[in-house]
Amino acid sequence: MLANLALHTAARHYCQTQSNYWYQHTTEIRQTIPRDQGNYQQMLLESYARSDVLTIICTELERLDPDHLDDIDITRDGLRPAFGHRIVQIGRDAQKTPSHPNMGQPPPQISQATIGVNVDDAITNEREAFCTYIQELSESQLHAVQPLPYQRVLSPAEPRTLWQGLRNRWKIISPYWHPLHPRNLSDITAFNTDAFEAFCESFSLIDRLSNRGITRIWELRDYGIEYEQDISLFDPAYNGNEGYWTSNRLDWIVYASHEDSTTVGGWLLEEIKEQWLDWEKHTW
Repeated sequence: MLANLALHTAARHYCQTQSNYWYQHTTEIRQTIPRDQGNYQQMLLESYARSDVLTIICTELERLDPDHLDDIDITRDGLRPAFGHRIVQIGRDAQKTPSHPNMGQPPPQISQATIGVNVDDAITNEREAFCTYIQELSESQLHAVQPLPYQRVLSPAEPRTLWQGLRNRWKIISPYWHPLHPRNLSDITAFNTDAFEAFCESFSLIDRLSNRGITRIWELRDYGIEYEQDISLFDPAYNGNEGYWTSNRLDWIVYASHEDSTTVGGWLLEEIKEQWLDWEKHTW
C-alpha cells in the first residue's frame, strides 16, 4: 500500500474505531441510573458529541478519492493552498453537512434544539487527538495499516447523471419507487424486507454481483450522502432515507423503502427467482 493511501486508510480506521468507542460509551451512560442529573447530562452529551464529530470527520475524509491522492506530505497537511483541505485540515475544520434532497423534492424541515450544555471542549479535544495521531504516524506504523474497502462520498454534481440514468431505465419519477409508486415493468418485483433478508442469508448478493465482474457499486439516497463503494460494502437497507443501489451499466437495481419493502430488478431478479423457490409467497 502506498504511503499516501496508508495514511488516508489509517485516518478512516481511527475515526471509525473511536467514533464507535464513544457511541458505545454513550450507550453505557444511558444505561446507568444518574445520581447527579446535571453531570449525567453533561457526560452523555459530551460522549455523543465526540462520536458525532469523528463521524463527520470520516465523512469528509471519504470525499477524498483514495485512487487519486497527492503525495503523503500534501495528503497529510495540505500545505499548498491549491490542493485545498487535506487530512489534518479536515480534522480541524470538518463540519456536518445538512441533509440535502437528491431527487428534486423540498428540503427537510429541521428544528434546532437548544440543549443548554456546552460540548465545545469535548469536540475540540477530539479534533486535536485526531490531528496529533495523523501528524505522529511513523513510516513503520503506516506499513502496518490494514486495508479498508473503497468508499467515496460523491460530489454534489456526480449523482445527477446517475439519477437521470436510473429514472430513464427504471421509470423512477419520485423519491418513492415500486411498490409504493407502482411501475409497470416486467423485470421488477417487490419483496417483504424481512423475508428477503432471510433468503439472502443463504444467497449472497455480493457473490452474484462479483460473478458478473462488478467490483464497485453506487449507493444513492433520496436525502443525504451518496457513495461509490467497493462491492463488499453492499448492504441494501433503509437507514432513515430511501435507498437505491446499482452499478455502471444500470442493468440491475435494488430499492429499500421505509415501508419494509425491498424491490429488485434486472438480471439480479432473475437469479434470485431461480434460487428462491417460494418467492411468490413473500412479495410485498
